[in-house]
Amino acid sequence: MEDLHMGTPPSNYECWESKIFHVHNFLDLPDTKDDANVVKSPKFKCFGHTWRLEVYPGGDDDAADDGCISVYINNLSEESVTLDYQIAVLNADGNESHWKAQGKELFFYEKDNWGEKNIVSRATLVGNQSKYFDNGSLKIKVKLRLSKGCYENRVRQYLPVYNNMDLSGDQETADVAFDLKGEIMVGHKCIIKSNAKDFYVMCEGYNKSTPMPITDVDKEIFDIMLTSLYGGEVFPEEWKKHSEAILKAASKYGFDTLKSEAEVWCAKSVEFTVDNVIGKFMEADGNGYALIKAAAKKFIMEHGKDVVASESFDLLHESKELSREVMAAAFDNNKKRKRA
Repeated sequence: MEDLHMGTPPSNYECWESKIFHVHNFLDLPDTKDDANVVKSPKFKCFGHTWRLEVYPGGDDDAADDGCISVYINNLSEESVTLDYQIAVLNADGNESHWKAQGKELFFYEKDNWGEKNIVSRATLVGNQSKYFDNGSLKIKVKLRLSKGCYENRVRQYLPVYNNMDLSGDQETADVAFDLKGEIMVGHKCIIKSNAKDFYVMCEGYNKSTPMPITDVDKEIFDIMLTSLYGGEVFPEEWKKHSEAILKAASKYGFDTLKSEAEVWCAKSVEFTVDNVIGKFMEADGNGYALIKAAAKKFIMEHGKDVVASESFDLLHESKELSREVMAAAFDNNKKRKRA
C-alpha cells in the first residue's frame, strides 16, 4: 500500500519509502550457495534511482555462512547515493519478524549493493513454515530513506546554472581578466558571484587592466572551468581526458558544482590496486573527496587482507584515525557483497 501525504510536511520530516517483495514458492528454490541461484525482483524507482532486490535462497557464494539466506539492495543507477535502509523478513501475517538488517551506507553507482549475507538461516524458516510463509511465499520488506547531510546526495542538488554562453569571452562586457602564463581570458564578476562565490572573493582587486594571475591551471582546463561557470556543457571526452585535473582546479578555486561533477567522473574511472589504494584513500580524505574515498574504502573491503599486508599500508602510521578506519573496512565486511 502506497503512503499518501496530506498537507505540507514539516521541514524536518524524514520520509521512508517501503516495498514488500513476495518470493513465491520459496521452498522450491535451490538451497545451495551459488550466485547463479539468485532471485531478482523487478526494477523499482525510489529517490530518483533505480533499484532491485536480490535474494540468495541458499546464500551468497562469496560471503554467506552455510545454510543462511542472503538479501541485498542493488543500485542500478549511474549515480551514487547514501541511504538509510532496513530489510526485514515478514511473518505470514505481514508483521516484521526479528530477522532484519539495517544500516546507513553509500550505494555506489552501477550495480553496487548492500544488505545482509546471513539474514536468517534457511532451517529456521523451514522449521516454522506456518509462521513465515503465506501460501508458500516468503515476504521481505525493504524501507529506504535518503540520508540527510551527505556530500554525495548533494552532488546533483545545486541550483541550475543558467546558460550565459553568449557572454563567455565577450571582451566588450567583461570586467575581469585572467592571466594564464601570458594568455589572457576574460569573465564577468556578476556571473562568477552567482555561480562560484569563493572564486568571486579571489577575484577582488582584479579587473581587465589588472588580470588575476592563474599559474597552476592549463588554459584548456581553465577554459572548461569558465564554460561550466557560464552554463555551457562539458563533453564526455573532456571528462574522460581531464577529470582529475578539473577536480583539482575546481577544488582549489571554489567551483563547487564543477567539483562535484568531476568527482563523480573520477570515482568512476579511478583504478585501485593493492599498492596504491592507501595513498589514494589518504589523498581523498585530505582533499574532502567523499566519493573517491568511498570507492577506495570499497576496494579495501574487498581486498582487506592483501591491502593490510602491502608495503603501502605503512603510510597509515601518520594517522591513527585513518588507520582505524581502514582496518574497520578491511575486516568488518559482514554486510558487503562483492560488486556485481
